[in-house]
Amino acid sequence: MTRNRQLDRWKRAALAACAAAALAVNVYAATSEAPDAGVIALTAGAQKPLARGRTITRVALGDPSVADVNVLKGGGVLLVGKSAGTTNLMLWQRGRDEPLSYTVEVAANVSAALADAAAPQVRVLGKTAVLTGTTPTMATHQRAVAAARAAVGKDGALVDASAVATKSVVQVDVKVVEFSKTVLKEAGFNLFSQNHAGFAFGTFAPSALTSVTGGATSPLAVTATSPIGSAFNLLLNSTSRGLFANLSLLESNNLARVLAQPTLVALSGQSASFLAGGEIPVPVPQSLGTTTIVYKPYGIGLSLTPTVLGPERIALKVAPEASQLDFAHAITIDGVSVPALTTRRAETAVELGDGESFVIGGLVDRETASNVNKVPLLGDLPIIGAFFKTLQYSQQGRELVIVVTPHLVAPIAKNAALPSTPGQQSEQRDGPVWRSFVGGALSSDAAPGFSR
Repeated sequence: MTRNRQLDRWKRAALAACAAAALAVNVYAATSEAPDAGVIALTAGAQKPLARGRTITRVALGDPSVADVNVLKGGGVLLVGKSAGTTNLMLWQRGRDEPLSYTVEVAANVSAALADAAAPQVRVLGKTAVLTGTTPTMATHQRAVAAARAAVGKDGALVDASAVATKSVVQVDVKVVEFSKTVLKEAGFNLFSQNHAGFAFGTFAPSALTSVTGGATSPLAVTATSPIGSAFNLLLNSTSRGLFANLSLLESNNLARVLAQPTLVALSGQSASFLAGGEIPVPVPQSLGTTTIVYKPYGIGLSLTPTVLGPERIALKVAPEASQLDFAHAITIDGVSVPALTTRRAETAVELGDGESFVIGGLVDRETASNVNKVPLLGDLPIIGAFFKTLQYSQQGRELVIVVTPHLVAPIAKNAALPSTPGQQSEQRDGPVWRSFVGGALSSDAAPGFSR
């Protein structure tokens, strides 16, 4: 019995010791901080107290140029930020073997002013600034980049590991319209009169008189063409009075409209271009009598560079160009006539919302030419002077208008149904070819193999 009582006392003593040890552990956990106390964010020149009321026996700071530590008399320490950077702080308390460990991140004042909740995180490691995280707009990203560069200075490096959380594919719908107007007015007059006494008189437009025959003993005979080629001619002839007159009048108005509607797709920050026209071969003389061919593009062209600023904002750089062949100013190279190029070019940058449009206009080209050929003195007479002169007047005007509409788009999902291609709906697979051939207009097919 005595032995059993001793065993019971030992068991009770062991249980009490375990309970006391567990209580001590709980008390220590409740009254002390974890060995890794976390991250402390400061700006340069800011202060923050740590471990208040505790007796600090030892302090270790990784980089004194980033922060400084002052031990307080009442317990704890005072942490002071000095310059942008990251360092480690360790504090030893009296009666504790494990130190408190802190990660101290000091940001420059300009970084703190520019940064917000949506901006990427800026971390300075020595002379290198690192950007991490995501941002919804390009504007906040640029602010974070400016803050990082200000933190490390001109001699520092910048590592950008952040991302802009927007769509990066831009589809640009372009509508190019060129309107051309040509006005032409020409007037010319030929007059020939001969009486029975043998006296003859005539006036002819330049290049209208072909030949003249006659003399003192023979009547005057002339051969003439119309004053103006490809014109409307009014003829008057009187054999009894020996009178012949030819009046040429021409007035024309030409209108033309050229339309191109391309759709371009480009990544943010990348360029895209198109050309609706062609290329003209230009011979270029080389050494040793050889000649090479260089192709020069012409027509209606456009190059653009979109930059996504945010979920609904796009910056667009556009450079339209319109050129055409000019045979009036052609040159001859090795016996080959090479026309010149008349070019109209512009370059602009705008900021638009998704689906908004802007118009580039004002690319106007107008040429006016007027030519009067007349007989001196007689051509200057009022009314009568019209019989002694020709008039050629022409005016050509061209205007180019470009409408650009950007959209933020995403690729078609995997295994999604693709839209129908042009003509796919009307094409017949192994259709009744002979039905449209025999039925003619009564057939419902537009052509063999295609429905209406």
